[in-house]
Amino acid sequence: MTHETREPDTAPPPDPLARNRRYRRLYGGLVFDKLWALGIRDTMLSPQIRPLRQDMVLAGHALTVKMHSYPESEEILRARGEEGWGGGPKQREIMEAITPGCVICIDTGPNLLCAHWGEMSSHLAQSLGAEGIVLAGNVRDTRVILRMEDFPVFTLGVTANAKTGWIVEAINEPIYMPGHLRHSVPVRPGDYLFGDSDGVQVIPAEITDAVLLRCEELLASETEERRRILEGMSLDDVYRLYGSL
Repeated sequence: MTHETREPDTAPPPDPLARNRRYRRLYGGLVFDKLWALGIRDTMLSPQIRPLRQDMVLAGHALTVKMHSYPESEEILRARGEEGWGGGPKQREIMEAITPGCVICIDTGPNLLCAHWGEMSSHLAQSLGAEGIVLAGNVRDTRVILRMEDFPVFTLGVTANAKTGWIVEAINEPIYMPGHLRHSVPVRPGDYLFGDSDGVQVIPAEITDAVLLRCEELLASETEERRRILEGMSLDDVYRLYGSL
């Protein structure tokens, strides 16, 4: 990722939850345009990573998780029976690493053989302060998750199968997520994630607040532009004042 070296406009950084609330008033096009203007042009995640519901908006600093495929023999599966696996001994460490306002960001390889996340994990994560999840894998229990209050989930897919196939390898280390303008996008612990129905974007941690301020300025400008268009501004005036839309 590359971006301008000049100092961006600054303001006292808000607390994480206040920052998230301000970001959630934005939309994907604003964020993309301001990142592009700063020279950051390759941090859009794959458009195949979609929200479970179109009105979901995701905003928060990344708690990064690396998972990997983990095949098991039929003998081991039969011996375990109904005992849960849940990604192995490090699964609990994900929950212990949650800080208020974070978004859990999971790199699975991507492995689409099974579900890596479900509703019990979602409820526990939310109770500990997580504000959502981005998953380069599958999720399950989607009907229950969709009944949760304000817990956005963005995922490559869904499946009921979660019994075998994955293990948690690392937490709060740099990971790679499937990209849009590049094959993969690096995500560092603390980088900021913004997602809506137009996709998920990664904002480098060091410019999170500068991007927010620029987006809020653009949002105010576009709100006024939208108002004038809806009130009947002539076509000539629209293009004279605002250029190409």
